[in-house]
Amino acid sequence: MIMTRCSLILSALLNGILMVSAFLSTSSQHYYGTTSYAQLCASNSPLGDASGTIRGKANYLTSQPKGIIFDMDGTLIQHSIDFAEMRRRIYQVADADPVGKDLERTCVLSLAKQLSSEGQMKANDIFADIERRALNDMKLMPGGAELLSFLIENDLRRAVLTRNLEKNVYHMQQLYCDEMEHQDDSLFFPIVARDTVADPFSDEPLRAKPHPDGILHVCSLWECNPAEVIMVGDSANDDMTAANRAGCGGAVLLTQPNGGSLDTDSGYKVGDSEEEIMERTPSTTVDSLYQLKMYLQELLDNQNRRLVLAESNGLNETEDGNFVYSSARGYTIDIPSIGVKRT
Repeated sequence: MIMTRCSLILSALLNGILMVSAFLSTSSQHYYGTTSYAQLCASNSPLGDASGTIRGKANYLTSQPKGIIFDMDGTLIQHSIDFAEMRRRIYQVADADPVGKDLERTCVLSLAKQLSSEGQMKANDIFADIERRALNDMKLMPGGAELLSFLIENDLRRAVLTRNLEKNVYHMQQLYCDEMEHQDDSLFFPIVARDTVADPFSDEPLRAKPHPDGILHVCSLWECNPAEVIMVGDSANDDMTAANRAGCGGAVLLTQPNGGSLDTDSGYKVGDSEEEIMERTPSTTVDSLYQLKMYLQELLDNQNRRLVLAESNGLNETEDGNFVYSSARGYTIDIPSIGVKRT
């Protein structure tokens, strides 16, 4: 009797493997199991340690994204902040500051917080001046309205994670609402800026990118794992690093149409170790938001085709995104969910 049951189970397992093999071979994409990846990301979940790094995820995009987290400057809006001017003016303040003159010339935001009280006031005035001019010159990124409409139509959440100020993000959101004739202020939720405070018992804002704190905060509000979201930004040092540290299901780098990049350097040094290079490595690159929309459309189309193929091969999707193969003899096999790797 035991041998008979074992034979039946082995038979069901073999049939399930054959079904999955046939299912995968019908697609033009390459598929990879994501269960072990999700387990790797568990330590970087909203309740876990945010300091880890996930390796080996180049060219990977999750096949079932719950939402997209956007950078703002240079991603949702066109570049209008002069970072070279910002670095020059902040460093000049630091050079004349009794505390700042001995500090390392690093990220301007970090450096400004370490200056004397008078130095901090001068630095904040510089930030306000540069961001005020950028606000007056703010222009939406081409393709942004179409991309956001696409995400809304497909029930994909949208959030903003920026080193800018919250008030400037709301101004950008209103521009998009006007452009799209969107009637409410729910276009982005949440909005996480450098002055966003997440802890109701603290006045300390969340640490800015490249720290992963903002992404993990978004995921905690969305009640999802970082592996289920895609981060989009124009800075490898800030956006891609934050995404990879958080364990995002995709890190999309928006480049210039010619594949180049603009000066978005806020002043901090980046390392050249293998780990640090991996942190700055995007899953994929796009040169416009139009191209990103095309990629996401392809992703969702593949997901729909996958479901149709699964059902036709006797596979049923569970709530956690896995598939279950049921044999004619009543045995079931749980098959991990599948992700898409662009080749």
